[in-house]
Amino acid sequence: FVWNTIPSVDILGETRLSAMNRFLEDYDGGLGEGRYVESSLPDLPFGDQEFGLALCSHYLFLYSPHLSGEFHLRSIRELCRVAREVRIFPLLELGTVPSRYLEAVVDTLSEEGYRVSEETVPYEFQRGGNKMMRIRFGK
Repeated sequence: FVWNTIPSVDILGETRLSAMNRFLEDYDGGLGEGRYVESSLPDLPFGDQEFGLALCSHYLFLYSPHLSGEFHLRSIRELCRVAREVRIFPLLELGTVPSRYLEAVVDTLSEEGYRVSEETVPYEFQRGGNKMMRIRFGK
């Protein structure tokens, strides 16, 4: 890990617990107000291009040993269906190696007419995990 932003394991634990508690405190009210929608990839209950941006953080690619290549493709296509732009971060598996599905996903989406780019981001906690995928449809 890169300990620049988060200086210690103790602070990492505190940061993650704080984020979880903020979410849990907001959940019931947010659910009632429609800010949270129960769903799961690869099938989302939203209309085509309903959103300008879909973010996927620390799920796709990270858990490649547990999720199939087909699941990745179906999920990313679904995110592309509901949003004009999709960003996925990080592009590593848990063991700090690039996802085993990365190349095939990029090739397949590119063949289907998507513009796929890998971009460096300023945040890096998992060593080498400072890349995101940006996907948009068309030229």
